[in-house]
Amino acid sequence: MARGRILIAEDEVITSLDLWHLLDMWGFDMCRQVSTGEGAVEVAAQERPDVVLMDISLRGSRNGIEAATEIQSRLGIPVIFISGFDDAETMQRAEAASPAGYFVKPLDFYKLRSTIESVIRDKTESA
Repeated sequence: MARGRILIAEDEVITSLDLWHLLDMWGFDMCRQVSTGEGAVEVAAQERPDVVLMDISLRGSRNGIEAATEIQSRLGIPVIFISGFDDAETMQRAEAASPAGYFVKPLDFYKLRSTIESVIRDKTESA
């Protein structure tokens, strides 16, 4: 039984596939994998996932922070950032997007799973 639908926005193919397999093993449904900020906004609007896992550095003209801001403000879908950046400036810019979480690669998979489950639970309870 699936416990929520997730959109993965990640431009590194290996990372995206690893996340896909891990989330599938945990029982989540995946919408799709996208590699651009524009694709993330488009797929989120079409498929309405419960949560978006968003890399900050994406292909295309819109980065993950810009895409996350639009997804949250326009669609009300929570976003969890996954990033290789842990510098103060990037984290401050990401914080302005009001993410449901921020994880630095390499990921702590148990904390990630717990955060995803918490976000989905909170969203379900408030609906």
